[in-house]
Amino acid sequence: MGPTALTFYRAAKRLQALQAPRLANVVAAVGDRFHHSHVDTQAALHPSVVLGYGGIGVIIASGVEIGENSFISQNVSLEPLPGVDGVPRVGSNVYIGVGAQVLGPVTIGDGATVGANALVLDDVAPGTTVAGIPARELKKRAPPTGT
Repeated sequence: MGPTALTFYRAAKRLQALQAPRLANVVAAVGDRFHHSHVDTQAALHPSVVLGYGGIGVIIASGVEIGENSFISQNVSLEPLPGVDGVPRVGSNVYIGVGAQVLGPVTIGDGATVGANALVLDDVAPGTTVAGIPARELKKRAPPTGT
């Protein structure tokens, strides 16, 4: 498939760590243009995060945190609300469907599912499936029991 938006994000993060901020900005900008996306280098994505279709159209703002094994589909936005402090936090094992918008200081709990084109403005409990505009709870799974 070639380099993905995460490839450029990770390369830019490494260049920042190596004290090469200008080169990091160039690499990030090339990735943004190439994938019509923006994954801010100040976002914290676990190494196991996957972006659908290489991250085409994905917007991940500065400060956003995404936990392990989460899948973010194409054309998803994780951004702050204008005039409101805070950005989304996405837990582990979360699936966010195509075109979903997660806005403001919300938390998507571990194991949650966000439906395609959903508008998430409130917290999503762990193991919950939400969809709609605005997103509403459709289904809730019991949390896994420790064995």
